Amino acid sequence: MSIFFHEQLHRTPGLMAQMKDFPVTICGAGALGANITENLARAGFAKLRVIDRDRIEERNLSTQPYYKSDVGAYKAKMIANTLYRALGVAVDGRTKELTSANASQLLKGSAIAIDTFDNSVVKR
Repeated sequence: MSIFFHEQLHRTPGLMAQMKDFPVTICGAGALGANITENLARAGFAKLRVIDRDRIEERNLSTQPYYKSDVGAYKAKMIANTLYRALGVAVDGRTKELTSANASQLLKGSAIAIDTFDNSVVKR
């Protein structure tokens, strides 16, 4: 039985293959970004990149899928580690700040980028 059993009940094998190979970048690994990354991985997306320069703080634990033992670690690395352990999905966790100078490099190869940053300076 596949770990994507429930997803395969509602999607054809062809669609599951398309999802697996569809490159998505999530910009931000906080409350919204980490949960979106996790849901995409659990739905069958396997070409995920998450970009976030922040570290996990204790105040993040009530809204983000991290643990007390993760405090101090980089969010992008921890969500990547968690999803690899849970599903075997190798998320590309980038611990960088997304800027106009590096955006083309960090977003290269993505079919879609999802902006979940929580500050207006970075959103620009």
